[in-house]
Amino acid sequence: ISWPPCSPDLTSADFFLWGYIKNHVHRPPLPNDLRELWERITAEIVTVTPNMLECVWQETDYCWDVCRITGGSHIEL
Repeated sequence: ISWPPCSPDLTSADFFLWGYIKNHVHRPPLPNDLRELWERITAEIVTVTPNMLECVWQETDYCWDVCRITGGSHIEL
């Protein structure tokens, strides 16, 4: 099956992780340099819990089910 490169059905974890990290890292005061940005990103990554990832997986699984049921047509969740 050929999937679109930005298919939300396949990248839910990416969207979750990027949004979660971005919301926590880009709070004032903003990082002064790349080293500080790297440290903030690293510190936030370790706050992602197994339960959070399980919820993302369940949502992804639900999206795949909807995609299968609709025959791959466009969906909005």
